[in-house]
Amino acid sequence: MKRLKNLWKQLMHNEMLKRKIYLIIFESDTPAGKAFDVALIGCILLSILIVIAESIQGVSDVAGPYLRVMEYLFTFFFTAEYLLRLYCSPSPKGYALSFFGLVDLLATLPLYLTWLFGPARYLLIVRTFRLIRVFRIFKLFNFLEEGRLLLHSLRVSSPKIGVFFLFVLILVISIGTLMFMVEGQRPDTDFDNIPNCIYWAVVTLTTVGYGDITPVTPMGRFLSAVVMLLGYTIIAVPTGIVSASMIQARQNKTDKNSESDKNKPTKTNPLEEGKWEVMESEYLIRRPWLTARRDTVKMPNGVVIPEYYVLEYPTWINVIAITEEGDFVLVRQYRHGLGETRYELCAGVCEEGEEPLTSAQRELFEETGYSGGQWELWMTLSANASTMNNLTYCYLATGVQRTSTQHLDSTEDLSVHVVSRKRLYQMLKRGEFRQALMVAPLWKYFTTYPH
Repeated sequence: MKRLKNLWKQLMHNEMLKRKIYLIIFESDTPAGKAFDVALIGCILLSILIVIAESIQGVSDVAGPYLRVMEYLFTFFFTAEYLLRLYCSPSPKGYALSFFGLVDLLATLPLYLTWLFGPARYLLIVRTFRLIRVFRIFKLFNFLEEGRLLLHSLRVSSPKIGVFFLFVLILVISIGTLMFMVEGQRPDTDFDNIPNCIYWAVVTLTTVGYGDITPVTPMGRFLSAVVMLLGYTIIAVPTGIVSASMIQARQNKTDKNSESDKNKPTKTNPLEEGKWEVMESEYLIRRPWLTARRDTVKMPNGVVIPEYYVLEYPTWINVIAITEEGDFVLVRQYRHGLGETRYELCAGVCEEGEEPLTSAQRELFEETGYSGGQWELWMTLSANASTMNNLTYCYLATGVQRTSTQHLDSTEDLSVHVVSRKRLYQMLKRGEFRQALMVAPLWKYFTTYPH
């Protein structure tokens, strides 16, 4: 049992294996990633065909057992895929709670729910669960850039869509109430209550007009004709007209404000003064630890730079950790970029959805075993503001205590060193620290607290 625990621990902390699986499952620009995506698309489409085939009585009677066996195989495949995505994701919780994470979960649940509830007493519930499998088709959005664009457009347009829906809702309630006033007093009428009248207004306004409820009075028929014509006006035309009008109005307002403010001092954010316009952007590489994009930008003077390269990184943190005795907690490790082993402050990367302070406290505990104390944000720095988009949050933690041993990942190999204030100052003067993001907050500390 102990051996199994050790093997499980090694597996869960095998960062190299996680990275390999990540490249296959989440990326599609490698041969293995493309092959996996093709196989996954095939399984999704075949599983949907099975759901459709099972709903046909003749096919289900003849090929039912074979279809169920195939469903078991597909369910196990989707389960393995879901578990692997959780395993290799940089943020398992973020993936599990995302839209596609929930869709991936729905792709695995129905069969297990069938086993849980059984096919006898809960037969109708089981059939309902099995129909959930059709939602696997939403997984296809993972492979369509146009699908991602559509979802993004819907999110951006949701306020306008909401306002338009509210307008239509108010309109059908008003029309339904008016029709009840016109037709509701007639004996044996179908317009005997306002909800029925609102239902009639909805189907008439949307131009489907089932004909199950129709007015008979001249005034009711006249109102019905008006609503049908109004339906064409509301449904067929306004989407383009309203959108174009709003865009034009916004542009006119911008132009007007620009014209009127030419001779006025502008109240702009000084941090955005002289900001470049991004005309086009393209990602060249997307990896868990490296994301690079190429922008085409226009400077305020009109000069266009066709190729400007930006490296995207998550937020970084580092910590000046001082014990209750006034000593400084450092780490020493090899840095492959420089090919050198140096002393450093405890540092790390913010995980997705994690606050910088939480990341700093977590990294200090994992790398050194120290925790507690009083924490304050000491500095916020950029490693290279010209080509890197992230910030580094430097924290000062005083009064920390050793409360545990190290909890290192398989890719981490570092030792913990506790040095005196005097020794640290001499190390700084001798240039024993290479990392500028650590040197700056340390020098600030010694200038702020010279004694």
